[in-house]
Amino acid sequence: MYVIIGGTFDVDAADRDKFLKVVEAVTAPSRAEAGCVKYWFSASLENSNRFHLFECWKDQAALEEHFKTPHLLKFREDVGKLKLTRDITRFAGEEINI
Repeated sequence: MYVIIGGTFDVDAADRDKFLKVVEAVTAPSRAEAGCVKYWFSASLENSNRFHLFECWKDQAALEEHFKTPHLLKFREDVGKLKLTRDITRFAGEEINI
């Protein structure tokens, strides 16, 4: 069963460039993790200070390993210094053939 993370970050305009650098630093190493199926941030088309997050992990164990990585710990530290709000939800999913 996959673990899917989805959500939004609404970033203060003054911190937008800092947020983008933090996102850039965490994205490539997260995508390189063995248990990562998908990992990306996307800017909203309607609001230039809103960013969408989508992650898919092969299972809960892979996500737990991700939580321990230096790049994610650094991401959490750096994001904690920025003015933003976030709304993140975790889902369970399975592959279906349509």
